[in-house]
Amino acid sequence: MKKARRITMTAFASVVFASMMATSAFAAPLHPVQHADWMAKKSIISAGQNGDLALERNVTLAEALVVFAKLKETELTAAAAGAHWSTPYLNWAKAEGAVSDADTANPSQAVSAAKLVAIAEKLGYSMSLDEKAQVTRGEFFQALGDAATTQITIAHTNDVHGHIQEDKGQKEYGYAKIATLINEWRAENDNFLLLDAGDTFQGTIFVNQFKGESIVPILNHLDYSVMAAGNHEFDFGYEQLLKLRDALDHPVISANVFKADGEELLVPTFKAEIGGKKFAFLGFVAEDTPILTHPDNVKGLTFKSPVEVAKAVVPELKKEVDHVVVVSHIGINVDREIAENVEGIDLIVGGHSHTPLRTPEVVNGTYIVQDWEYGKSLGRADLYYLDNELVAFSGGLKEYDETVVADPEIDKMVKDIVTQIDTVMNVVIAKSEVPLDGDRNLVRKKETNVGNLITDIMLERTQSIAGYEADVAVANGGGIRTQLEAGDITKKNLYTLLPFENNTLSVIEVTGAELKQVLEHGVSDVENGAGRFPQISGMSFTYSKSKPVGERVLEVKVGDAPLDLEKTYKLATIDFLAAGGDGFEMLKEKPFFNSGLSMYSVVEAGLIERKVVNPQVEGRIVEVE
Repeated sequence: MKKARRITMTAFASVVFASMMATSAFAAPLHPVQHADWMAKKSIISAGQNGDLALERNVTLAEALVVFAKLKETELTAAAAGAHWSTPYLNWAKAEGAVSDADTANPSQAVSAAKLVAIAEKLGYSMSLDEKAQVTRGEFFQALGDAATTQITIAHTNDVHGHIQEDKGQKEYGYAKIATLINEWRAENDNFLLLDAGDTFQGTIFVNQFKGESIVPILNHLDYSVMAAGNHEFDFGYEQLLKLRDALDHPVISANVFKADGEELLVPTFKAEIGGKKFAFLGFVAEDTPILTHPDNVKGLTFKSPVEVAKAVVPELKKEVDHVVVVSHIGINVDREIAENVEGIDLIVGGHSHTPLRTPEVVNGTYIVQDWEYGKSLGRADLYYLDNELVAFSGGLKEYDETVVADPEIDKMVKDIVTQIDTVMNVVIAKSEVPLDGDRNLVRKKETNVGNLITDIMLERTQSIAGYEADVAVANGGGIRTQLEAGDITKKNLYTLLPFENNTLSVIEVTGAELKQVLEHGVSDVENGAGRFPQISGMSFTYSKSKPVGERVLEVKVGDAPLDLEKTYKLATIDFLAAGGDGFEMLKEKPFFNSGLSMYSVVEAGLIERKVVNPQVEGRIVEVE
């Protein structure tokens, strides 16, 4: 059944998704489920003395009837003395009209696929088997498991961050190819949902320039079931988030964001009936959102602990529904904390930490999944319920595959947005009184005025992120891509200057010794114009390229004070460098804070605030003989 196109925004929204059938279309999960595993755990089937389930041996009539009876939890007495051990099961099946007198005369007979399907139908199971004269135990268990369980398929995305186009180099699907996968999976199973775990509307020029509104038609066409708000959904102000919510055909949920009057900003949960089972989806966003976005964007809002809210809400939901699924944008560590501390959650579909969970985690009986970032994959989870018990689970990522064919309708929507950008990007955002020296022959070899401007803005932006106020900033010259003439600076000019949309402002703690290593690496290949050359703010240094690599940096000052090799400093940089990119190995194993703010958006905001710029070379980097 097609889900309703408009969902009422109340404290609980409800819609019937699929038919009430006891079985699904046996859709193929990313990783096969072996029904024999849960059957053995429930003692529906038993292993021999050697622990072998004998899956390759042909199943007999008696064995099949025993499995049917145990699956139905039928209590039978033991066979009378001298009778065949399966007599009680034969008599039960005969009373149910599933077998005949002739069948019961030979309980040890191998049984055909057609016979097993017919018996299953009499006992209420719609089982599917290839036509064969004999069927192995493994084939029978698998077919019966498919028939006895309700399979629910969930496709899920998170942290797409406006990466709407395919990018073969970065191995990102783009929405058009994601749509093809979604359509295929949806066609496999009537019991299908599509979830998003946040940070959807912010991140690239294709969404930022329209405050997220450009992709609303795409999301509606993809037919999402529900999404959780991410912290970056607040980057255009919470009023804009509410506007986006109202334009979507699916609910946006969050249970831990409250207005000044104590009411939730968004509906906390979403209810749906899927495969005859009642589900509640509970949304969460990062508690530290007020420091991840500008404070004005969340003025008057309170963000509470997802763990504490879950402790209070989940037990109440379990009184009303059969199953609870958390859709969260709080990061893998907090997801684990919820699972550890709150009983009754079947699944957590997560985001925020950009964690590629190729293999789902299980914490305290709760499955946790997450779909990486930027559309590099599409997550899939398949849940198998025997009545209301989750007996089997399969999850993982369908990672980028260039051979996937783009969905033509979504492809056109994406191209329309790209076309619109050309017009939008010709808007003037600031003026420069001097040429901005971003030429590669300059930014990769010496201090430049545009390098100073960019790193000054980086350093300045961190001052409004509580707890992450940086002391110094470093950008790699290779990330600055063009020379700009004096005069008007348009959005398009800035995008040409800073085209790497994946680069986000990050803060990492380093010792003075490590900071010096950063600078040493930065000037280690200056002769060849390597992109690692540092553009800096908040500090200065001298160096000599006549010295051996690793010994070139001579004097470093942070502000006006000499660098203290033992002191810890906060370094603002881009996530690419913080993760050890461009050879900055000294940073690779260190944890860092990723703001999620693209360098483009950070510098754009800084230019708009300044209106007119006149950056100069100030002697921050001095080469000596």
